[in-house]
Amino acid sequence: MSQKLGAFVFIMLKPAAANDIELSKSIKNQLSKYGDIKHLRDSIIVSKEKISKHYKSSQSSLWYPFITNYLSKKPVQCFILESYIDKYDIANHSNYSSFGEFLKRQVIGPANLCKTKKHHLRRLALKKATFLVDNLIHSSDNTSEALKEIRLWYEDEPKVIAEFETKALQIFENKA
Repeated sequence: MSQKLGAFVFIMLKPAAANDIELSKSIKNQLSKYGDIKHLRDSIIVSKEKISKHYKSSQSSLWYPFITNYLSKKPVQCFILESYIDKYDIANHSNYSSFGEFLKRQVIGPANLCKTKKHHLRRLALKKATFLVDNLIHSSDNTSEALKEIRLWYEDEPKVIAEFETKALQIFENKA
């Protein structure tokens, strides 16, 4: 019997995680406890243009030039994580407005590595000094952000975009 799937997020493993096979596998194994990993793309070399579009809403932040320079011309992995409704039910997690927020707060951890807890995936970056410049992972906050990121990162795969536009529409209709 297949499990019913629900909300989804876009995930990008940044260079430190994407370049470390064991670390990448560990992160994906942890995330797969919460849903299906779909449309995995390995070793994508990121153009400065794409990463600038991805972080466009953060252009005024102090870290924007750093992150765009750091990520450009380096390999990343990306995929879509679609939640299991029976393992993650937003109604039973009233502290979180979305699956993405739940993942960021409870599983992935804050972008500031100093604020991570030992069970957060980003805490793994502190184990090796070379990872201190990389918080390992990006996850969208909500369905709208995930859809924008899917449109950017899967722009050459219209079937993937159409699949998640349809799912997003269903999610938005159910919230109304």
